[in-house]
Amino acid sequence: MAEVTCFDRLSTEIILEIFNYLLSNDLMFSFLSLNKRLNDTLFYHDRLLNNIQIPTRNLDFSNNIFQLIGSKIQHLTLTTKDLKILWNLLSNLRSLTISSSISLNCDHFYLILNRKQFCNLESFEMKSKIYSEEVYHSNDHIVKGTAFIPIFYPFNKLKSFQYLSTISPFQTVDDISGMDISQHLERLSLNLWEFETVYFILQYCPNLKELDLIVTIIDPVKVNEELDLSNIPLQKFSLTMNDIRCSSLMTRARYLYITKFLKH
Repeated sequence: MAEVTCFDRLSTEIILEIFNYLLSNDLMFSFLSLNKRLNDTLFYHDRLLNNIQIPTRNLDFSNNIFQLIGSKIQHLTLTTKDLKILWNLLSNLRSLTISSSISLNCDHFYLILNRKQFCNLESFEMKSKIYSEEVYHSNDHIVKGTAFIPIFYPFNKLKSFQYLSTISPFQTVDDISGMDISQHLERLSLNLWEFETVYFILQYCPNLKELDLIVTIIDPVKVNEELDLSNIPLQKFSLTMNDIRCSSLMTRARYLYITKFLKH
């Protein structure tokens, strides 16, 4: 680590000004371990390294980096389907985004949801498609809601969960067992196959403040008259409808349906 660079001629203040314009990944791959002075600067100002994106390839190199800075990473983005990273080194992880262009197997996905580090997350954003080899649905663009049961475990600290993939919306989850009350969850963003699914999910989010939905099917006949949502402190509600049935009669019925939901 005796490499001398042009940066060594600059003051620490100027180096920090330069570093502030760079992403954590740029700093990690370009300057970490280059020489002792730059290393010390990065480690002392560890905010520069708290937002990391795992590269699509060369996961072994990333795991080696985790040995050095794992405890400093607070925000992590995964763009690879390989989720076998050294999770035990990410002791202060607070935010996780999974954004792989390749579909993830449910079993691999569970590797994350059942990790100790997942229980400490405050924000989880899922952008990838999930599939199961055990359950095949003719509409294979629909993801089984069971994949997300761990999100609602009571010992999780999640305040925000986002699943707005335009590829694979939730299927109706009325028959799911194992979900529990999620006291911490305040912001929820979901892509649902059917609007009625939200009635089921909201029963487990008593402190929800923001709800953002993308919905494929809205069936006005299936409104739940019995469910009382009046105790949920919802402050913001956003709805995007992808329902292709656009007759004027059906459109009016859908608006009445949404009105009933809001009155709950």
